[in-house]
Amino acid sequence: LCIMSQPTAVIEKEGGGGGALQIDLHPLVIINISDHHTRAKVQGGSGSTSSAPQGPRVIGALLGVQEGRSVEITNSFELTYVMDGVVDFEYVRKRLEMFKKVFPTYDFLGWYSTGSAVLPSDIEVHRQFVELNESPIYLLLDPVQAASPLSRDLPIQIFESELHMVGDHPTMLFVKVQFRIQTGEAERIGVDHVARMQQGSGSEGSQLTSHLVNLQNAVKMLNQRIKILVSFLESGQQIDRAMLRQLHSLTNMLPAIDTQDYKDSLFREYNDVLLVTYLAGITKGAATMNDVVDKFNTTFERQARGRGRGFL
Repeated sequence: LCIMSQPTAVIEKEGGGGGALQIDLHPLVIINISDHHTRAKVQGGSGSTSSAPQGPRVIGALLGVQEGRSVEITNSFELTYVMDGVVDFEYVRKRLEMFKKVFPTYDFLGWYSTGSAVLPSDIEVHRQFVELNESPIYLLLDPVQAASPLSRDLPIQIFESELHMVGDHPTMLFVKVQFRIQTGEAERIGVDHVARMQQGSGSEGSQLTSHLVNLQNAVKMLNQRIKILVSFLESGQQIDRAMLRQLHSLTNMLPAIDTQDYKDSLFREYNDVLLVTYLAGITKGAATMNDVVDKFNTTFERQARGRGRGFL
């Protein structure tokens, strides 16, 4: 879900802060946020206006690993509101539970949004996430800066929240922190593929894209030529037998998908897929059973110790 807001007073505290907080940001997070914003902009968004250059404002959760003051942001997912400015925490908990099953080491680190500036309403949204993380971080992606051809820097700012005395009252402020891009081998390949899949990229496209385009063109050409042959045979014109023999030999070269060999190969691959799925289910069941046995043994040992103390 997305909301539209006009930038008002910036509540970012200028200057350094945040101590020795070290943040590593993975490219997958940037791609997810950009994709989220692009889809919301194309679809119009909720309450969006076409006159807004930055498009609709979207929000989402940041996931990763934190050890002390070292934070590694590795993934993200989209968030929704139940009403204006109120995050749907039931949805957040369900998504976090799903991620925990696949990535047990991932924790909720903070949230992201899109826009050209920090808004006063961001503080109110930020306070809601304290329930999930005592000190959540806030990532802001500027789509206007991202679309500018003159910009050479990443249109991303990351903030942490701190309490400062403003007019004799403790006030939560956003403090900008530094970050660095951290990538793995798989991410570098994926980012290279996404970066090269641009319209009109021509020969600069990735090898996979070029291969798929060539394959598509070859299938189209084959389909067109088969249609020409079929229309020629159905026209009823007198055809030379030598030409018929050539057409017959040409059609025999086409792979047939109704042969017994093809069916056997298809069934083998289908059975292999089912076997892998079955093994995955067995492995998951065995892991669950192992957890239950461990918990049972722990509980039984505690009860046995309690009874032993009673006899003593």
